[in-house]
Amino acid sequence: MIKYIKEEMVLVEWEDSASPLSQWCHLDDLPTLEVIKCVSVGFIVAESDQVLMLAPNIGDIGTDNAQASGCIRIPKSGITMQRGLISDGTMPSVDKEFGDL
Repeated sequence: MIKYIKEEMVLVEWEDSASPLSQWCHLDDLPTLEVIKCVSVGFIVAESDQVLMLAPNIGDIGTDNAQASGCIRIPKSGITMQRGLISDGTMPSVDKEFGDL
């Protein structure tokens, strides 16, 4: 059987930093100060006090040699919302639509 922490998928909204600027710029021309709002969906494959790791893809299910690809490590300090997805593949009602992120 699959060996992941929770046998359900979760949707996680979280905030991240923007990519660093790759070139010199004058301090008068700095980009706007904002965080990047992100959404991730996957199985929780690892978790610590500081990090939640999701995998959207699980392979070799039903064996002792399960695999995951596309794993992402999300700092818990950046998580703004986390919800379980219903087992029939639908999502529970959420407080806001994706366009409002």
